[in-house]
Amino acid sequence: MNKIIRILKKPSVWVIAVLVIGAVVWGVMRWEGKDVVYDTTAAKRADIERTVSVTGKVRPAENVELAFERSGRIAAVHAVVSGKVAAGTLLAEIEHADLSAQYAEGEAARAVQRAKLAEMKKGARTEDIEVSKVRVVTATQALADARINLSNVTQKATVDLEDDYDSTRAALVKSMNVALGSLFTLTDIQLKYYSGSDQQGTSIADAKATAVMLLLGAPGTGRWTNDALSARYGGVRQAIVIMQASPTHTNTESTLISAEKALASIKSALDAVPITATLTTTEAASLQTEKSNISGELVALAAKEQAIAVQKAANESAITTAQTSVHSAESALASAEAELVLKQSGATAEQIAAQEAAVAQADANMQSVNAQLAKAFLYAPIAGVVTRQDAKVGQIVGASVAVISLISELEFEIEARVPEADVAAVKIGDLATVTLDAYGNDVVFNARVVAIDPAETIVDGVATYKTTFAFLAKDARVKSGMTANIDVVTDRREGAVVVPRRAISKQGSDAFLRVLDSAGIVHEVKVLVGLIGSDGNAEIIEGIHEGDAVIISSPVQ
Repeated sequence: MNKIIRILKKPSVWVIAVLVIGAVVWGVMRWEGKDVVYDTTAAKRADIERTVSVTGKVRPAENVELAFERSGRIAAVHAVVSGKVAAGTLLAEIEHADLSAQYAEGEAARAVQRAKLAEMKKGARTEDIEVSKVRVVTATQALADARINLSNVTQKATVDLEDDYDSTRAALVKSMNVALGSLFTLTDIQLKYYSGSDQQGTSIADAKATAVMLLLGAPGTGRWTNDALSARYGGVRQAIVIMQASPTHTNTESTLISAEKALASIKSALDAVPITATLTTTEAASLQTEKSNISGELVALAAKEQAIAVQKAANESAITTAQTSVHSAESALASAEAELVLKQSGATAEQIAAQEAAVAQADANMQSVNAQLAKAFLYAPIAGVVTRQDAKVGQIVGASVAVISLISELEFEIEARVPEADVAAVKIGDLATVTLDAYGNDVVFNARVVAIDPAETIVDGVATYKTTFAFLAKDARVKSGMTANIDVVTDRREGAVVVPRRAISKQGSDAFLRVLDSAGIVHEVKVLVGLIGSDGNAEIIEGIHEGDAVIISSPVQ
């Protein structure tokens, strides 16, 4: 401790301490007083391209075989053999009504999603909120009406069905009386003419016994008298009494089925009695009348059974329709209430992000359909003469099957090998710029993709696809065997808002830019990135505007 005190007493130590403290204070003051400088660039409008670069060889021009990229039925053919065509001429097309409809539907869906996004970002006006309130009131009343209608439909269905059951119960009572009358007539004739034990008498007695068992519930009654039969109250007769005392649907339906069986057995018993000269004219007429009466009752009961089934089906359909209306009204009210809440509170950042994703999805769907639609048309990739035309209207052609051949008007073309990683981006008709080693990079020739082999070729262990390019104009400087450096333009946007790609940062699947406002405040802005160009720039579809100051590096002191 004494040693430390002796050191602190030395003047040189105090001088050094003062200098160090002063330097620290000066540095802090200097840091706080100096402005932070950001390296920024202005978002600008420019054309942006994505290119694929390959190397190839110039060779004498040959026939170009043209094929559709998808299979289908040929709808129209515009090329004729020996006919001259310009580059870009439509040669043939396959049916594409379904894709055209999908394209129109996709455009409409995209417009809806974009409109929703614009409305979310703009926020609701007072007038819009009032309109939404009116929609809630209207939807509430519609739901109340739908529920009242459901109640009315249900009540009517119950009444209508009950009317059918009441009518059926009345018909059953009537059928029972008719059946008893027929049974009594049958018994009178039986006991007068067929009471013996011969075959005819036995047959009638057996048929009668079956009928009585079903109708009155008494066994062994084949030779009973009418007085004995009148005293029996079993079978269908008893079921009708129970049904009248407890007129449930179940009782009515079971009695109806039993009565139909009993009446059918009575008719069989009546049919067992032969109409011969033995019977008097009155007896024969009575027997025939009873047969007709029973047949009529069977038809009437079957009609009642059918009426109940039809009414049940009609009730179920009407109630289901009414219930569906209630569910629809409930959904409409919930939607209207949600819309009102949304307009009153405004869209959240998450909702806007979700809607932006929906817009991006709609754009992607449109690009996909557009790409498929483009495959339905066959264009001349170069100017030339048609040497073969095998396409016929109505014919079904497969993908990659050559149907038309062209011979170029030019003398030379370029054959190159496109790696598997890039070939998906290259398509027939893409434009390309070409430089030849013989003339250096300052001399540029224009070309177009005219053919892509469907099968791969392995070069140094890498799958490549032979791709043919046609020069767009004759040039005496082009000679066979020259090495060509080709840049294929696989996608292009004109007048897009672009920023350097290195300014974009990623957080999961979302992309962000740091933007410096006029007050020097940094804002992190979520953006929707479009085409990534080969020049290091990227297209920004949403999130920033032309002229915004985009930060491209960390601050400099």
